[in-house]
Amino acid sequence: MKFSFYDASPRQCVLKEKTLDKGEEGAYVITFEKVKKQARILNPLKNFQEDIVTFEYRTDPLSGRNTTVIKEMIKYISKFLSSDEQQLKTLVEKTRIACPFCPESVKTKTPMFPPDFLEEGRIFVGDSVVIPNLLGHAERSILAVLSKQHHLKLREFTSKLILDGFKGGSAYLRRLKELEPEIPFPIFIFNYLPPAGSSILHPHMQILARDRPFYLTRLLLEKSLAYFKKWKSSYWADLTREERRGKRYLFRKNGVEWLVPFAPLRGLNEVQAIVRGRSNLLELSGEDWRGLAEGITNVLRFYDKEGYSSFNIILMSGPLNAHLDYFDVNLKMVSRPGVQASCFTDAWALPYLLWDGEAVEEPEQFAQRFKSFLSKMDR
Repeated sequence: MKFSFYDASPRQCVLKEKTLDKGEEGAYVITFEKVKKQARILNPLKNFQEDIVTFEYRTDPLSGRNTTVIKEMIKYISKFLSSDEQQLKTLVEKTRIACPFCPESVKTKTPMFPPDFLEEGRIFVGDSVVIPNLLGHAERSILAVLSKQHHLKLREFTSKLILDGFKGGSAYLRRLKELEPEIPFPIFIFNYLPPAGSSILHPHMQILARDRPFYLTRLLLEKSLAYFKKWKSSYWADLTREERRGKRYLFRKNGVEWLVPFAPLRGLNEVQAIVRGRSNLLELSGEDWRGLAEGITNVLRFYDKEGYSSFNIILMSGPLNAHLDYFDVNLKMVSRPGVQASCFTDAWALPYLLWDGEAVEEPEQFAQRFKSFLSKMDR
């Protein structure tokens, strides 16, 4: 059953949707809360006539974190989201010259694992090469070089290329668990092009592992456990059950559920994937990894169609040494601004220092655009 509660005024509208399982009442509760606010301005673009600007505050159902949805912002910033093709071409040519990840250099200019950890020194899976990071971000910091090509357009990323990187990274994690079980918290990170924070342009993933969870992972673990204790149910199972029948659900690939979050962490085309029933990366089957890789390529094709060239991905895991009934492996993915002379960034003070979320269009509207693209792609 669904119950909606409205508290409307000329300046504000509060909407809460509480979804109860059709079985025993109170079996689980997920709340999607929106609060609408308005501002009055005299708009110079309309000859200083009074104009109403609407803001929507959304509360993340699990973490409680706020995201502000600004419906028309996507139109305002769209000019910054595509790349200047000449600027990008120049950057590609300039960085290719001394790139340590290109095929002629990867075996001579990149680090190797010590022989007591990995006798072969590096892990090779297809075109993917897994190596230690020269300057890491955790006590175990690894890179998976994904391609022999120095630069790829987003539509050129194949599921095999990404899957090979995942296979190499998971092979490293199995070895890590065997030799250093006291380092149980891994995460996969993918930063593509400088606007996404990548210092090396060549396509690569990072695999970080340490003895303590990264902050967002810890927050989700703690909140998931609290939900589980309160409702005797997994938040992730309840979320996917609810979203499957809603506007934000995108598709399912090999058992991996893909959707647009109700309250995005970041505002540029954010997509989330959930691997049901798997609480850490070493529990993932080959089909699970394939579902992630194929889903990522679907999203990248959409980003490419929209004119984007840069993105970030995080793939979060529970501890490798335990199965958790209350947590599922999950992924977040966002597009980033383009390569331009203006150097526009969406990493400004509100999300970067205040830790608040901001979405530049309604998640439901973005989901509809994405699903329209998928329907055309499948014809």
